[in-house]
Amino acid sequence: MNAEYTLTQLKLWCINQSKDEQIWFNKDATYHWNRGKDTATGLVNGVVRKLAGIDASGRQIWVVAGSFKIDENGKVLRFTGIPCKIQKTFEPVRRVHVTNTENPIHFPAE
Repeated sequence: MNAEYTLTQLKLWCINQSKDEQIWFNKDATYHWNRGKDTATGLVNGVVRKLAGIDASGRQIWVVAGSFKIDENGKVLRFTGIPCKIQKTFEPVRRVHVTNTENPIHFPAE
């Protein structure tokens, strides 16, 4: 499943940033993602939280910052807190077959 590939790449990116597969940093903020329910069509979605502070007992306070959606092909449709140019690096490479019928190139036979 390509959505799983994208999630794996996301986890590796987070680990590189924070040593945790669900936490990353962006613009002096700390974010955390949690996977929600997948749809029957293969859409993966979840919630994104932002660290708001630390309470008096030292526990982290997380508030909802937005959400994420990854389609069944692994394309990131939305991911709050991660710039689009970085989101695209998580996606599987799509191979495109192009046929040039207007100006075909003919190679001499050997």
